Amino acid sequence: MTNVGTIGTSGITKTFLQACIASRAFKITQVYSRTKAKAQQYIDELFIPDAQAADNLETMLSSANVDVVYVASPNSLHFQHVKAALEHGKSVIVEKPAFVTPKEYQAIDAILQQNPDLHVLEGARHLYDANYLAAKAQVRSYDQITGATFAYMKYSSRYDAFKAGENPNIFSPKFAGGALYDLGVYLVYAAVDWFGVPKQASYHATKAENGIDLHGLARLHYDDFDAALIFGKDQQSFLPSEVYAHTQTLWLDNIGMPTKVRAYDGPAVFQDLSKHTAENPLVDEVNAFSLMFTNRDDAQFKHYWQLTGQVNQVLDQLRASADIQFESGQN
Repeated sequence: MTNVGTIGTSGITKTFLQACIASRAFKITQVYSRTKAKAQQYIDELFIPDAQAADNLETMLSSANVDVVYVASPNSLHFQHVKAALEHGKSVIVEKPAFVTPKEYQAIDAILQQNPDLHVLEGARHLYDANYLAAKAQVRSYDQITGATFAYMKYSSRYDAFKAGENPNIFSPKFAGGALYDLGVYLVYAAVDWFGVPKQASYHATKAENGIDLHGLARLHYDDFDAALIFGKDQQSFLPSEVYAHTQTLWLDNIGMPTKVRAYDGPAVFQDLSKHTAENPLVDEVNAFSLMFTNRDDAQFKHYWQLTGQVNQVLDQLRASADIQFESGQN
């Protein structure tokens, strides 16, 4: 079984740890936090008796009982944590968005080229979801795509604190926060995965006073159609996502975490393509990643790494078009 050490103690880290426990796909051996007490709290709460709490990153990355490092630190810290893990001979699973700029992606790619036994996987969880895969298969069956509308708008649990004057990471330019790099990345991933890299990409964003994007509309232009992406963190939407193929329509209730998928052949005629999924949204992803590491599936690693680079490039184009500025080193 592959041994995993984790960086970060946010909610998504807890979900990842629970997915590892439920699936038995990875063995958790190290949990790192800036404060050892916080790391130990996670270990005790989730009852991971074989795991060690760590507050020294160098010690954790040097540990012989860590094969893969899971990175769930703030967006702006992903690059330095991934780079450090690779330099210690560890493969990496990094939460989306993997990197802020193409320059960061290219730097990591150069390390991977020199170390073919190491791999980096981005935690775009929906790519491995059974309902997402059912929808993808349906899209592949269409003779001609004529358009798409993807939506993912969720009122953030941290937005009230942000309005009250606090500075949560997810709404901070320092930590590369905002709607595009949090929820928009799910939609960009689906578009690039299903349709390829767009010819043009533009984003019209509504921003907060600190320059971070709260919500907006992105347009991805392809040769024969456009895809509209609607996403945000300061309001709630219940819009579905759709792909159009003349009289046929693929419908998903939530492309980021789909539970219902339908293939319409007319206004009232549809086939239900919905699949059963695990209660924990990361179980399918964890199982897929574990299988890749166990089988040393270089073709799969290469495919998803290339997709990560393409998504990173499109995100950067969208951010530039909306003039969203992060820290100087990330622009």
